[in-house]
Amino acid sequence: MRALSLYPHIPDDVMARIGHRHSAFPESADVVIVGGGIMGAATAYYLAKAGVGVVLVEKDKVAAQQSGRNWGFVRTQYRDPAELPIAVEALSLWPTLEQELSSQIAWRRTGCIFLAQSEAELAQFEQWIARVRGIPNDARMLSGREVAALMPELRVKVPGALYTSSDGQAEPGLATTAFARAAENRGAQILEDCGALAIDAAAGAVTGVQTEHGFIRSKMVICAAGAHSHHLLRKLNLFLPQQVVRSTVSLTSPAPLLSESCFCGYGLGLRQRPDGSCILAAESLSDVDVTLDSMRSARFFIPELFRNWRTFSFRLGRPFLDDLHRRLTLPKERLALEPRRPSIAPNRKRAMKNVALFQSLFANAGEVSIVKSWAGLIDVLPDALPVVDTPSAVRGLIVATGFSGHGFGLGPAVGKTVASLALGSTPNSVLKPLRLERFALGEYGRPHAPL
Repeated sequence: MRALSLYPHIPDDVMARIGHRHSAFPESADVVIVGGGIMGAATAYYLAKAGVGVVLVEKDKVAAQQSGRNWGFVRTQYRDPAELPIAVEALSLWPTLEQELSSQIAWRRTGCIFLAQSEAELAQFEQWIARVRGIPNDARMLSGREVAALMPELRVKVPGALYTSSDGQAEPGLATTAFARAAENRGAQILEDCGALAIDAAAGAVTGVQTEHGFIRSKMVICAAGAHSHHLLRKLNLFLPQQVVRSTVSLTSPAPLLSESCFCGYGLGLRQRPDGSCILAAESLSDVDVTLDSMRSARFFIPELFRNWRTFSFRLGRPFLDDLHRRLTLPKERLALEPRRPSIAPNRKRAMKNVALFQSLFANAGEVSIVKSWAGLIDVLPDALPVVDTPSAVRGLIVATGFSGHGFGLGPAVGKTVASLALGSTPNSVLKPLRLERFALGEYGRPHAPL
């Protein structure tokens, strides 16, 4: 495998490294993007490539939050059919991005495999293949014998698996910063440590963004602010039932080749990097840190919490006290900024369980140890589908948020789509299930898979 150094590794080593900086604070822009994750960075790139004057504001550093903390899967496999067209488009873009962006992103087409522990789970995968009708066209079922041949280091015998050979992986932090750097090289202004306090509007249309360092006039604003999007949209009287869950991820020491494909099975998520190190996480287990904000829109999530209560661990502790302190001491307009650079504690017990599970599933994994663990705050919506929309109530506003833990791989296609909307394209039928008003109208369904 090609060498790719373990160090430094986002998120805890993230630094400002986009490039040169503009000395003057911009008074106006053709488009202002709020949020320096992969959605905002990719959108900035495609707009700058089209010659549009873009300013991206990020309260922390580019890729410092979930876009630098995720697993790095790039998959079409087992996605909700509503977002599958975007996933297919994204997969067509990933292989050429290193050349286009002139940056290493560690893209590899390694495939993706989801093991079935039971005949019932195998049937679910088969139903998905039948439902999507050949999109992607290489998704197929593997027998237990085929799984053993593909993954000789796997200790367990399984009834089968879902496998998509065209899926792949990339390094989240590298890819996100590559988009931002390429955008800046084409004229976009990237303003880190510059939080958005509010998106301003008058007479039903946006007028710009009020940041902590000043106002930027614009007739087009893109809200790609991740877990803080609901703060900004609420001030525009737009309803977004958004919550957050905490997910723990670990990086291991290098191991022999165990799974070239991105892997999910028996409760474990695994991506083996080119240097042999592994990204490990619980397949569908999350921590919910109870805060005052947890009460907001809770009714939209209660049904799924009851159905899948085993996949959530509720915790009342420091996050609740920190949230209470912020509300008592900070002006309301600054709540969208804080915590600016949150210290998100990983679940150490879960990390150790993940390593033990990893060692039990794969031969030659016994000597592998954790190099570092971290956590990220995943913004989730009740149906686990994102919002990609141009709300009619506020002209000039585009919303791209709520990717519910599976947005990284979609990033290039979302950026291209949002840039196209900002340039005047009419939303197509693919975006209809992703409109913002579905929650206010009650026109949304259950998540395709557990949150």
